[in-house]
Amino acid sequence: MLIAVFVAVLMISFAASYLVIRDSFDATLRDQVRARMAEYLALPSAAERRNHLQEELAGVSAALILIDYRPADGPRLSNVDSMPAFDGERVVSEDEIRGQNIDDSYLALGVVVDGGHLTIAITRAQMVDMAEVFIAVLLISLLPTLAIASGLGLVFARRARSRIEGIGAVLQGLQDGDLSARVPLDPGDSDDLAAIGRAVNAMAGAQAAAMAALRQTTTDIAHDLKTPIQRVALTLDRLGSRTTLAPVQRVFVEQAQAETDHIAKTFDALLRIAQIEGGALRDRFVPVDLQALAHAMVEMFTAAAEDAGHRLTLSADQPCVVSGDRELLGQVLANLIENGLRHVPQGGKIAVGLVQRDGRAVLQVADDGPGIPEGERGNVLRRLYRLESSRTTPGNGLGLSMVAAICELHGAALDLGDNGPGLRVTITFPPRR
Repeated sequence: MLIAVFVAVLMISFAASYLVIRDSFDATLRDQVRARMAEYLALPSAAERRNHLQEELAGVSAALILIDYRPADGPRLSNVDSMPAFDGERVVSEDEIRGQNIDDSYLALGVVVDGGHLTIAITRAQMVDMAEVFIAVLLISLLPTLAIASGLGLVFARRARSRIEGIGAVLQGLQDGDLSARVPLDPGDSDDLAAIGRAVNAMAGAQAAAMAALRQTTTDIAHDLKTPIQRVALTLDRLGSRTTLAPVQRVFVEQAQAETDHIAKTFDALLRIAQIEGGALRDRFVPVDLQALAHAMVEMFTAAAEDAGHRLTLSADQPCVVSGDRELLGQVLANLIENGLRHVPQGGKIAVGLVQRDGRAVLQVADDGPGIPEGERGNVLRRLYRLESSRTTPGNGLGLSMVAAICELHGAALDLGDNGPGLRVTITFPPRR
């Protein structure tokens, strides 16, 4: 668009300059042809005017001045074979004139004099030459300028577009949870995009630091409180086993033991998630057959599902080997199946499926329970977050957080979808290397 505006302005400027100079030339030629005609008409007699014309014809070239006099009687005086007769001023082109050494264009003035008709014309060759010069200058200046501007514009536009796409990719990565994403910058960059890139990097750094601090705080709290809670649990156990309690007192002690056990499990889960997110467990990765693992986990939970009045099924017809930690992948399946057993109404179905798609293992756990509203599917992956409908059921809000952390550790994509009705969790593993 800038190049188009530049070309338009340049052409308008050239056109305006040409028109101004052409009008100036035409005004000068008009004064010259009128002066010649006035000089001729000022002569006192027809004979003198005729003699003056003959002298003029003898001394001028048709390429510069045309004279054509057609008297009422007598021979025609002219330095061309023929040209149109008219009254007043007009531009006459070479197509309207017959003769030798004719120029391209003339400014002519025709009058009636002594009963005849006289036409005097002065060449406009300078105007024609000037137009050609203008066109040549325009082409010589415009075409290279246009080519250079287009080439440089294309280079700069592609470079800017590439950098903008890079910034967009980093922002998308940050949005997807990759807090290590940064905009690559050269030390010498000082333009607007570099400033935006530095601002994005600063924001990403602050976000990563805040998340790291939050995770560290969570880990520290869990670690520091784990031992006191275990001591409280041990004290309650001793209180229940070594002392004589009234029935009401024993109920209170058992409730306290249950709550303490729940708190201990929550802290254990928080520490486990922190350990997974730290990435240290990648050293334990080995080839794991998801088909065999899924069969084992479904077999382990079948009895519990039947007792709860649920149907637990498995569809896994072929081996799917991935690189990972068998214990953690088993934890994923256990958490998802337990989640279904906890929330699906009696008589509901929980289906575990495993397929190979485009060289990737795809694991699905689907149920026909209440599901998760679309606006909450991102929130339930956060630690300790629970839906309002789930606050009355057992749990600590860490099951899906654990699943998300294990999937991220294995480089697998986690998707919470609608099973219509119910929840469908899809985990797509990367191709095995």
